[in-house]
Amino acid sequence: MPDHSRSPGATIPSPRRSPGPWCLALGMILGLASPLIADDAPASVVNPIGIKLVRIPAGEFLMGSHEPTTAIKAAFPEDPHTPDFFNDETPQHRVRITKPFWMGQTEVTIGQFRRFVEETGYRTGPEKDGLGGWGLNPVSRKCEGRFPHFTWRDPGFPQSEQHPVLNITWHDAVAFCDWLTNKAGQRYRLPTEAEWEYACRAGSTQRYSGLEDPAGLAGISRTLDGLRLKEFAHVQDIRIPEDGSIPFTAPVGSYPANAFGLHDMHGNVWEWTNDWHADDYYANSPVEDPRGPDSGTVRVRRGGAWNSFPIWARASFRNWNSPDTRCVNLGFRVVAEEPPQRDRVSILFGGDVMLDGDPGHAVMKGVDPFADFAEILQSADLTICNLECVISEKGAVAHKPYTFRGASKSLPLLQKHFDAVSLANNHTLDFGTAGFVGQLELLEQGRLPYFGGGRNLISARRPLIFERNGLRVALLAYNDFQASESAATDKKPGVAPLEIEQVVADITAARTVERADVVIPFLHWGPELVPQPRKYQQELARRMIDAGASAIVGAHPHVTQTVDLYRGRPIIYSLGNFVFDYYPNDPPVWVGWLARLTFSKSGDVELESTAFEIDEVGIPRRFPK
Repeated sequence: MPDHSRSPGATIPSPRRSPGPWCLALGMILGLASPLIADDAPASVVNPIGIKLVRIPAGEFLMGSHEPTTAIKAAFPEDPHTPDFFNDETPQHRVRITKPFWMGQTEVTIGQFRRFVEETGYRTGPEKDGLGGWGLNPVSRKCEGRFPHFTWRDPGFPQSEQHPVLNITWHDAVAFCDWLTNKAGQRYRLPTEAEWEYACRAGSTQRYSGLEDPAGLAGISRTLDGLRLKEFAHVQDIRIPEDGSIPFTAPVGSYPANAFGLHDMHGNVWEWTNDWHADDYYANSPVEDPRGPDSGTVRVRRGGAWNSFPIWARASFRNWNSPDTRCVNLGFRVVAEEPPQRDRVSILFGGDVMLDGDPGHAVMKGVDPFADFAEILQSADLTICNLECVISEKGAVAHKPYTFRGASKSLPLLQKHFDAVSLANNHTLDFGTAGFVGQLELLEQGRLPYFGGGRNLISARRPLIFERNGLRVALLAYNDFQASESAATDKKPGVAPLEIEQVVADITAARTVERADVVIPFLHWGPELVPQPRKYQQELARRMIDAGASAIVGAHPHVTQTVDLYRGRPIIYSLGNFVFDYYPNDPPVWVGWLARLTFSKSGDVELESTAFEIDEVGIPRRFPK
């Protein structure tokens, strides 16, 4: 089948976010890995069938062509297409890859594919339908197809077990991934188009990985020399001289790796991706982890091949074919999803979330107030915040200076970004017990777990238990500000008050009865707008750690406070606000923290922070890069 082609573009790796100053100091005390330091050496592993996988970190980049289509055409005048042909490389748009993944360092080889066939008896599409694939006609010296005698086993020219497998349909590549998933106990799949381009660029914003001038491409990839061969041609139109001046595929890894440690991302063979293709997809692509259109007729393939001119091997160029396409220049490489790290659990805490006022108005207009931090929220095993408003239409407003009723569109956003919410604060009963119970009902219907509040004191004090990565986590929450007004009783709904003897008993029970490996009290305490904790808070926190708490996390003062270390356990007195409106006596700019606590089965704890500022609407924003 003839080649067809279309186009994505440029990458900017995501910088590490700057933590608050306390994180660096505490990191030195605990001997933690600083979040400011990135390991530049690519991590790699070898899977059960000998595929070497390279770890690709999460990050951001600009996907699509960095130059207009008219400039592409001007730079490559030998290409017969009009500038409109390259429209699907535009608009260039920001993409976040929110989770690390592992990618094959090279394309899948004949030897690796042969093992799959020998173990399963699998027959490829060209073998099953009897139509065959593409290969070299030794008489005409041109590639032709489809013919039954051409398959992955024989493309009409010599290949070793280390050459990339050819004549593979999209369905064949997926079948290989499914077999590898079952064999390795880890999910394998084809890369998304965004993952492929991100990995290809490896931080480069140029046409090729670390290269802008097409004249240099032939020296770093198995592609056609655009300076020597000026006439555009599809694979079936190129006459292959017997002198080897137009070589076929090279053994994988024959050319230098890019900055991520990946070989042959430009040239050698086109590589299938998982995505359907659409010309206008980039105009509507989501920022986070785009996966292509929901349906289509052709799948995207990327990277160019041995017969590709430099214009086709650009990092942004989008090629496509029907899923049953098989060709003498078409193969694939695999992606393995990063498995959860056993015996370690990461828990991300955000401070006060208030979705009334300006943040509430923004939510009702379709704004996601957590959007700037979606990737870091999704990267944790558990994500928690203090919900300081009532997301229920029930109940009458209480007689107090400030009452907060969350926007009616709040729940889906909370479900999207958080695994659980704490209700232990002084605004949970802003609309009486009717509003509070209405909120409990909504959270239960929406399957968003909560803790620190309940229909009576027993349920308010009950720990919320999660099982993650082989560890058992118990979350507790208590309110110490105007505690008597919101406290639950044996018969009255409300929140758990910070009564130290009860807290100590709850921590002990979480350890002994619930058999929790990690116990964290989330506390709503301390005076407002004060940068230092009070002495009584320090004493209470130490008693909780003596009782078995793994760490202490606090909120309510609306500003960040200092962090202590006691018996190797961090005490975060206040994270400040996460989403919160401004009021007349507030500081000119709110600053808050997200705190990531990572616990191991052995009891060790690591702490990282992400600092941010809150804009005039009450929505957290990243600091300028």
